[in-house]
Parts: sequence; structure tokens; C-alpha cells
Amino acid sequence: MKKIMFVALALLMGLASCVKDKQYPGITISNVSYTPTAVQEDDEVTVTATITSFQKILEAKVVYTIDGESLALAMTEGTDNLYKAVIPAFADGTTVSFYIEADNNEVTATSPAMEYTVGAVAVDYTVLRINELNGNDKFIEIYNAGADAINLNGVYIEKDGSQNWLADNTVKIDAGGYLLLYSEDVTADHEGYPESLIFHSGLSAKKNVRIQLFTPAGVSIDDFNLTNIDANDPAYIPAPASYSRNADGKWYYADATPGAVNVDGTVALLGLEGGEVPPTPEEPDYTNLVLNELNGDTKFIEFYNKGNLDLSLGGMFITKDGNETDIKWTGDASHVVPAHGYLVLYSIDTQADHPELGENMFFNSGLSAKKTVRIALFMPDGTERDVFTRGNTGEWGQTISNVAPQSYARTPDGGDWKLADPTPGAANPATGDDIPQE
Repeated sequence: MKKIMFVALALLMGLASCVKDKQYPGITISNVSYTPTAVQEDDEVTVTATITSFQKILEAKVVYTIDGESLALAMTEGTDNLYKAVIPAFADGTTVSFYIEADNNEVTATSPAMEYTVGAVAVDYTVLRINELNGNDKFIEIYNAGADAINLNGVYIEKDGSQNWLADNTVKIDAGGYLLLYSEDVTADHEGYPESLIFHSGLSAKKNVRIQLFTPAGVSIDDFNLTNIDANDPAYIPAPASYSRNADGKWYYADATPGAVNVDGTVALLGLEGGEVPPTPEEPDYTNLVLNELNGDTKFIEFYNKGNLDLSLGGMFITKDGNETDIKWTGDASHVVPAHGYLVLYSIDTQADHPELGENMFFNSGLSAKKTVRIALFMPDGTERDVFTRGNTGEWGQTISNVAPQSYARTPDGGDWKLADPTPGAANPATGDDIPQE
């Protein structure tokens, strides 16, 4: 099964996962990430990290473990201290854990480990929110605004740029529910509280602080960034209880309600980066989404996401041959293209060949390798996002040269349209031939 579906993955982790490592004498490993985030069978996984050192890095490598066996891959250095290596593809169900090790002849540094499972079912983490922060009783509250319970395995929190909490497989949050984390500074006040719900830092009611919530793959979910506290400012108010989200989503000073519905405050929280409301996950950037490959032989359409955030296709739609009232497929919440990943739809004519796919993975039309055609992709507001055409405008469905079994493919991914070997759900070739128009 190739990487054809799903959002940011249910992965991870029994070890440690983060994008920012602690500081070591002479070496810092940061921004550890991997792509694709939704790893499927036959996918190679590119691991990248920023590695800086007071002395020249002699060696950097990815150490990964499969079924108890550890293997090492040398990382190559690019620009701006960015290193990368490629972990080979593995079968569905394989769990791969890895960490980065760097040496400068004085010290050896290792990053916390990350882990993914090939073919894992996707989880929508975008419904999670930082909901309440309390520097007096020292707790962090997370809220699930979604309709389904979520296992938070691998989700993590950073305080001021350093990881201070990582969820394990025991940590779950019900739909519409709350998860309450306490600081290690107050564990004596909460005897018997699960270790999995303790974050390893303090939390102040009178200091600047940044609390960030991340998916297991390191994608930002929510960001509380209190950067402008000035105790000498007459407008400054030390938090008497909690920083709390009101029902309108904005941050206020309010009475503490740990593990329960917030009480709406009346005094807005000052000093947040960007105003009263902290940065939130980016709106979908559909400019990163393209039609990437079409094949009239095995009859599939492939999307590719050029961006760094997973993209939902909910509300997007496809038309054929210029008839914008005859919609051949409409996306829903289950259609998500991972960052730098793919989603493949097949023609309804081939449904019997793909019993593993749900009905929403088929478009209601045929697709020919020997006819003129226009396939257009539209955003939810009806704006045309991308289009592929072969043949003379307005004369669609006319028989011309047969290019089977090759695909119409952007080469490389997201590039110019060429004729190339088919690669559904995987990277297109770097180059191809001109597409015949007659």
C-alpha cells in the first residue's frame, strides 16, 4: 500500500519525540523532522535536522531500529547546517524508531528518539487546543474540540522552546473532554497522579512564557506566546488565577476551572504575541496543492501537497471536460494530503480492482489515455486551483494518440507536465517526455 491517504498519522511513541534537542557542550541538534509524515508501504523516509557545533562536525548519522536490530545511516550536510539521510522503505505494520547522533571529536550528542509505524491510521490533531494555563496551581489544560476521542501517543508540549511533556500510549482525551497536566513542582500536592500527566518544568503566573502543542510529527497545533509582560506597566495584571480561553476562543484572566468548562473572564490578557489571541494553526494554503499525475490506463488522479502542513480536501471538487456543473468528485474530511505527500483517486470504472478502498476514493467518470481531456480541481469557494488539459480547448473526448501505459505527470512532483512512467502515491520521475497533443 502506497502513501495514498490520510493526514498526519497515528504513530508513535514510547521513546522521546521532539523537534528541539537539549543543549550539549559544543553541539546542538534541533528541528528534527521526517517526511512523509504519513508513512506508507514502499515509502522511503527522509530525516532532516539542523546540527550546529563550535567545532567542525566530524560525523552525523541516523541510528534506526527495526525489530531490535540497530542500523546507522550517514547524514549528508547541505546549506545552513541542515543534515539529512533517507531511511529505506518497509512493509505495513513495521515500527521504526530513530535518533540522530553527531560527533565533533570533543563530544558526541544524540537527539531524543522519534518513531513511526508504516501504514498507521491517521489522527486529526487539529481539534486539540491549549485551553487553560495556571502558574499558581501550575497546570496546563488541553481541550478536545472534536467529535471523537483521541489517543495522544506522541503528542508533546514545549515550554520556551524545550520539550517538557510527551504523551505515551496511555494518554487519551474524550471528545469534548479535558486533559489536565501538572508541573513536577507540585507533585507532592497531587499524590498518586499519573506520571504520564506530569510536565517537567515549572510554570509562573508573573513571567513571560511560551507554551506550544505539537503533533507527534512536530507540526504545531497551538501556540500560547506571552512575550510582553512588563511588571512596571500600569496596565499589567499579575494572573490571580488562570490564563483561560473564553467561549469566543480569546484569552482572558479567569477563575481556575481545572478539568472543566472554563468560566468566561472579563479582562483580556495583555502581552500576547500578535494581540489578544495567540498564533493558531495556519489556514489551509491551497496554493500548495496540485494535480500531480493522471493515468488513463489504470485510471487514477493523484494530488500532491508541496507544503509543510497537511491539507484537508474537504469541500474541494473535480470537474471534467469543462462542465463545471457536472462534478465528478467532492472531497470530505477523510481526504487529507500529508505535507509533501500524495492522495490518489481511482475511476469508478476500476472499483472492482480496488476492493481495499472506500467509495469516497473513486471519481465518477472514466479517464482515457487516448482522448483529449480537461481535468480541473476547484477550491471549496469555487475558485479553480489547478487544471490539466490534453488536446484542443473545447474539443474534449476526441480520440487522439494512445499514451498507455504512461502517465501525464508533473516532473518532478509539482513541476511541469510531462509523459512519464506511472507512480501512483509515490514520487514522480525527475524528467519526462513531451505530451503528444495529437
